[in-house]
Amino acid sequence: MLSIRIVHLIFTFAIGLFAGLLYTFEQGVIPTLATLNATEYARIEQGLIRALDAFPTGVIVVANLAMWLPLYPLVRLWSQRHTAYWRLTALGWVLFFFGVGVFTIVLNVPINNTVLGWDPAAPPADWAQAREAWNQLNAIRTPINYVSFGLLIWAAFMEGEAST
Repeated sequence: MLSIRIVHLIFTFAIGLFAGLLYTFEQGVIPTLATLNATEYARIEQGLIRALDAFPTGVIVVANLAMWLPLYPLVRLWSQRHTAYWRLTALGWVLFFFGVGVFTIVLNVPINNTVLGWDPAAPPADWAQAREAWNQLNAIRTPINYVSFGLLIWAAFMEGEAST
């Protein structure tokens, strides 16, 4: 079905964008932020949070596409849930939805909100602990995102089996 292929392409692309963002943070942003003092860290981190959350181009739009669009083929092809396409898509979606989406909302976003409340001129004494906690959480969700992305790419190669 053409609609399944198009939707699969869109949500796989969105999950890939999110994986790329997390990769960039792991490889470049986090090591750079680790070199900053408290005042610099608070100012730069607040800028990053605000920029990434900006609507309508922010991460929230991409994350919502990635979290909700996979339901279209899963519901539409429910009768074919025994196929590799359906199972790979379902597993990729579950990993992304819970391992990245819900994980981020429940664990990373509260830290972001705390950082947004800091006065950059006088960050709290425990600022480095908040940074380390966020980094540790990111180190968990990043590989989950990679696996999810890989499963959805793999599922795309199995789509013909489900729609015949």
